Amino acid sequence: MGFLFDWLLTLKCNYDCGYCGAGVNGNIPGHDNSRPHPDVNTSEKMLEQGFRYIDTYMSIKKSNMRSVILNIYGGEAVYHPNIEYLLQRSSELYKPYKDKWPLVRQLTTNASCGQDKWKKISKHIEYITFSWHSDGPAKLKDNFVKNLEITHSSGMKYQVIVLMYPKRWQECLYALTLFKKRGYNVRPKILDGDEGVYTDLQLNDLAEYFPEFNSEFIERFKDNKMQRQGRACCGGKSICLDRDYKSPVKYVERKSFVGWQCSANHFFLMADSDSQQFYTNKDCWVNDGQTRGPIANCNNMDEYIDKVKGKLSNGKNYFLTCVQKTCKCGICAPKSTSMSSLVDVMKIYNQTLEA
Repeated sequence: MGFLFDWLLTLKCNYDCGYCGAGVNGNIPGHDNSRPHPDVNTSEKMLEQGFRYIDTYMSIKKSNMRSVILNIYGGEAVYHPNIEYLLQRSSELYKPYKDKWPLVRQLTTNASCGQDKWKKISKHIEYITFSWHSDGPAKLKDNFVKNLEITHSSGMKYQVIVLMYPKRWQECLYALTLFKKRGYNVRPKILDGDEGVYTDLQLNDLAEYFPEFNSEFIERFKDNKMQRQGRACCGGKSICLDRDYKSPVKYVERKSFVGWQCSANHFFLMADSDSQQFYTNKDCWVNDGQTRGPIANCNNMDEYIDKVKGKLSNGKNYFLTCVQKTCKCGICAPKSTSMSSLVDVMKIYNQTLEA
């Protein structure tokens, strides 16, 4: 498991999907077209700060555990007028670290732009996550398919995730089946929030991808918000429970993580160019003060990086105490009810660690 750096470039989007988060309860909205595109200089500064922050954690990891994914997203990142420039800058800002740890730039996108722009953007990234939205306009979904075929034919690494919208279920199933038949790397994604409520028949349709969705599971969880019941890894990873490496699962059931010790800060960072805030993780927002909120902003991130360096320099543990009942993005980060148990697990990743 490497380090995931989520770099939000803009909240503007050319789609308006019914299940896209509205930013309730203080959370970042999935999109907001009333907001201007963030200042380019601010986005650059936050990327540079993010790389320095990550380098601090890379310094304590074992050499074979040092890898970083820069996830570039929005809103719709391709919709940003300076997207090509920002991608070029990501290459330049990474240069000081290229001999320390590998970087994969991942673009998460609805891939709705024209093919000429798509080819130009693709030159600056190493991996693409195609997000297929049933709520998207037909013409733009046609562009999605064309750009997907271009990428598939080029040999570039990618994945397709189909957002499984219960209100457009048959269309989602059709897309999932079609992409699979064409040989694309595709998987379904369960929705969070109020729209992530599925019938027993819909959950049964997903059992091919989630082995845990047996008849007993479906009977318990049908017609309930899936977010409250558990979580699958956003990246599609299998997850081990209780260090049982031989029996990984695709879906983790959990009602509450309050009080758990979590290593999300060792594997995640989110830079929000719109609010100019940094978060441990784009969804959970748990910080080292045992609250939910930003860890820093672009004006005081340098001081926060110095603080983290001090915490990590003595070889002691530096983890988070969870304050949430549900876990979203971050479910794959090692976590435990016991600090000593978490420290033991993290010895897999880190060079030196004491309880």
